[in-house]
Amino acid sequence: LMGVYALTNAFAYVAGYDFTSDSNSLQIAVEAEALDATPYGLGWRQYTGGLKSSTFDMAGFWQSAASQAVDPEAFAALGAADQVFTFGTSQIEGDPAFLFQGMKASYELGGAVGVVAPYSLKAVGSNGVGAVRGKLTKSRGNVSATGPLGTGLTLTAPTATQFVYCTVHIFTAGTTVTLQLQSDDNGGFSTPTTIATIGPLTTSGGTW
Repeated sequence: LMGVYALTNAFAYVAGYDFTSDSNSLQIAVEAEALDATPYGLGWRQYTGGLKSSTFDMAGFWQSAASQAVDPEAFAALGAADQVFTFGTSQIEGDPAFLFQGMKASYELGGAVGVVAPYSLKAVGSNGVGAVRGKLTKSRGNVSATGPLGTGLTLTAPTATQFVYCTVHIFTAGTTVTLQLQSDDNGGFSTPTTIATIGPLTTSGGTW
């Protein structure tokens, strides 16, 4: 059972809203179509991979307040493509996270009498980049000064045909935030190189 742990601290950031504390079920599914490529005489079915897709399901406890609640966040953007999603099974910096651009495709609310009002929300990938497996660099927190943020991560350097992807979620905007994504050849970041500048960001929302 090495590596097994209880799912108690998963998170889901969608655009400018944190669904974590509203949810008790979060699940991403990434799949490739299995296309039948069986010729005569083989005796066994033979398959080849086709188009890939991603879906994200969340469910939990419904709220109807005018702001910072499930209902306005889920309903208003229903059907809007390329919203920024970041999901992980742990909010510990350095742990795996999944990033994708999706569309909220279905939203359900209501349940049986006498229970806490539930909701469920399903999203599907809406961008050709697909789902990206990465790591959580900075957990949720307040930013009020300049300086380094998050945890330095050891990642395999991309090739000339690959890209580095990053998501940023602002839940409550103050004035302006500008972020630099940096790399270095040592874990202490003594000689960092800026590889991307994100912002300035002035409003709540998600940035890909």
